Amino acid sequence: MPSPPGPGLLSWRADLLRRALVLCAASLLAVLTTTPAALAEPAPETVEAHEDSRTPAEYYADELAERPEGAAVVVDDSLAGLGDVAELERELHALFSTLDVPYHVIASPFPGQGSDWGTGPVLPAVMDRLDRDGVYVHLRPETYTQDVRVRGYDLPAEESLRSLSDDPRLEYDSGPDEVAAVLVERLRGEATAPVDSHEGRTEPGALAVFWEEFLDDVDPTRSVGAENLGTLSGLSSGFLLGTGVVWVWWRSVRGRRRRHEVTVVSVLTLALAGAAVAGPYAYMMSVPKGGVETAWETPDVQSVPPYVANTERVERLVSETGSAPLYVAPLVTMDRTGLTATAERLKDAEIPVRALVMSMSPSDESEGDPEVLAYSLAALTEGPSVYVVATTDFEGRVELAAGSSGLGIDAYALSSAVRDVVADTPAEAVEAALPALTALPTDPGQPDTEPLFAHSYDEDPGPRSERFLGDGFLPCLLVVGPLLSGLVFGALLLLVATVRAVRGGTVGGRTRMGARALRRLALSETHAMVRELEAAGNGEVPASAMRDADAALVVLRRPTDALDLLGVTVLARRARAGISGDPGAGRRPVCSANPLHGRADRVGRVKVVSGRRPLCDTCLGLQNDARTARVLELRIGGAWVPHLSLDRVWVHTNYGSTQRGLVDGILEESDA
Repeated sequence: MPSPPGPGLLSWRADLLRRALVLCAASLLAVLTTTPAALAEPAPETVEAHEDSRTPAEYYADELAERPEGAAVVVDDSLAGLGDVAELERELHALFSTLDVPYHVIASPFPGQGSDWGTGPVLPAVMDRLDRDGVYVHLRPETYTQDVRVRGYDLPAEESLRSLSDDPRLEYDSGPDEVAAVLVERLRGEATAPVDSHEGRTEPGALAVFWEEFLDDVDPTRSVGAENLGTLSGLSSGFLLGTGVVWVWWRSVRGRRRRHEVTVVSVLTLALAGAAVAGPYAYMMSVPKGGVETAWETPDVQSVPPYVANTERVERLVSETGSAPLYVAPLVTMDRTGLTATAERLKDAEIPVRALVMSMSPSDESEGDPEVLAYSLAALTEGPSVYVVATTDFEGRVELAAGSSGLGIDAYALSSAVRDVVADTPAEAVEAALPALTALPTDPGQPDTEPLFAHSYDEDPGPRSERFLGDGFLPCLLVVGPLLSGLVFGALLLLVATVRAVRGGTVGGRTRMGARALRRLALSETHAMVRELEAAGNGEVPASAMRDADAALVVLRRPTDALDLLGVTVLARRARAGISGDPGAGRRPVCSANPLHGRADRVGRVKVVSGRRPLCDTCLGLQNDARTARVLELRIGGAWVPHLSLDRVWVHTNYGSTQRGLVDGILEESDA
């Protein structure tokens, strides 16, 4: 029988087996130990994509280097809001190829104007990195700050750049293709001066500008044009109505109202007031429908999915975030620290959340609104999704906006979840918003509510007639217009009184009255006298009062001058005093300094004439010079003369108070 193995051989085999088992266990342990660390450590290319940023100069230099040498055009797809990006690139190639020099053209809103981009132009650094001769151009939308540089060729770059701001064909919002066309023309030297320079333009006058702005304000097709027209119409009509009322009242108070005057003024006022309403209303209804009245009939782009007109860039961004939940644009000024870890956390989110870190521009398809971009991305994504867009606000801080699709999330709740997030970096902002986003109530498969911005655009302004008769028409017709009329009428009366005081009142210390002012006064007194005579019963009017009244009326029917009108006024006042029951009024003298002062109970001297004359108490209490300054002057024969110096029967008889035969004298005197 075979002998058993020796102890040496058994020991060697066992040791070998033990060593092999230990080595396998150690290897397995090493693999198990290092696998989580390997999984947790991001790949180098992921870190570079998310956190390794390039300067704008580096980015554009690399992009230009990838284009054909001497014919390089880079059009940023953030210009999608201005039109087809590929078509713009072809147009720029066609324009700059006519220069017959190498060209390197960048059409992009970035770097922007903000301090976070820096203040210097990007072209010098691009030229240094590219190190090629030719013309370098940076075209930016909606700004006058374009940039042109030339290296190795004799082209008028500086002159061409300066002339852009003077060219009448270019405006602030001219497109990059329009700017490029003018720039190429200047670089070729085909136009050394603007065709219609600013120096040769005739600026519209202030009246023309006012009229143009007025027509714009009352244009029925504008947002408040019909309302403005109705308010203005109500104001004009109310002003006319108020003017008619004030006119009738004033004429009645002054005693100058004629027969049928109230009826005529009322009819005329109502006709003009009606025309002030009917005319603007007819004009409003004759203007063809347009403006805000038709804009609401066609749904605005931002009111229906995908909320943008041009989806080329949005579709590219959707594909970028389809393979990775985080996309970081090449040109962003925000701190990229931590974005790689944020991408890993987004993968583990309970709902499909995708984030984009990018700079926004008003020239892009969303007009620079990150919320519009987020909802557009969600609308073009198959299946449920939530998009978060991180950008910078006007103050350079991180701003978040979100949009969703297919999860049944309320738009207001989604906006609130990201609106108040405050963070220093996009990574911190997105991670701070994640808990709130995942906690939102969802109903997968159900349509989300419409975004808030979809309801903030065009609305039906309503019928023109309702807008015309809106909030401003009745208040202006019934309150503001009449009040304005009263203010204007009062101001005119004050102005007239001031002019009369200057021209016919106290001038140089003397009181003056012309024939026009005296005629108004005489007519007012005689009209009042006639009304009082008609109101008095038969036999109740003293004979002296009737005689004075007859004399006043007779004089008014004849050619008169200022002194005659003064005498008529005195006679009418004396007759009214007698009618009212003052029997001594016919024998009472009037003030010689100024008969309009009324009764004179005492006598004194006036330097204008010799002797003592009847004076009122006020004039008698003055010093001689002051009393002489109060003597009424009349305009006779084109000159101002004191009435006391006139050799007329009025003056000799103290206007009928010292000689009762005045009426006979008036009738017999040929110049009465």
